[in-house]
Amino acid sequence: MKMNKNEIKNIFYMKQILYNGKEVEAYDFIMRKENALDIIDGKKRIEIRSFSPYYHKLLIDKEQEKINQENPNEYIEPIRTDIEFIHFHNYNNSWFLDVKINEIGLSIMNKEDIEMLAEDFDFHDFDNEWQQFENLPDEQKPLFYWFSITKIVGHNFE
Repeated sequence: MKMNKNEIKNIFYMKQILYNGKEVEAYDFIMRKENALDIIDGKKRIEIRSFSPYYHKLLIDKEQEKINQENPNEYIEPIRTDIEFIHFHNYNNSWFLDVKINEIGLSIMNKEDIEMLAEDFDFHDFDNEWQQFENLPDEQKPLFYWFSITKIVGHNFE
């Protein structure tokens, strides 16, 4: 079976995990163990990733992005919604945490977005960070993706 370029790339970005006895596709991300344990302990309900070409290619629906460019007056958020799971692990795969997500967001380091994350997800890691970018135009402020975690579906921390 011959695979196209995108299918080959997805092998490295995706992982099959078990959910309710069935294999489902999940994003495959490296994570620090203390962050994974915070999710398990219920201290953390979202995961943050800095905006980068890697995450942009992985998380953006290319077809919708093209439609948006052709019809800017009918803009629809181009973030993919077809993947509902993330497989987190460390570099040597000695532990893992599989979670279900219900939303992926793209935010800017500004007061409004940081306050929204605090109110909606009790996320306070950036409460004192956005001020250093306050005087920059929005185009120069850092962007980041966030993943709303709704459920832990598997883990192993032996």
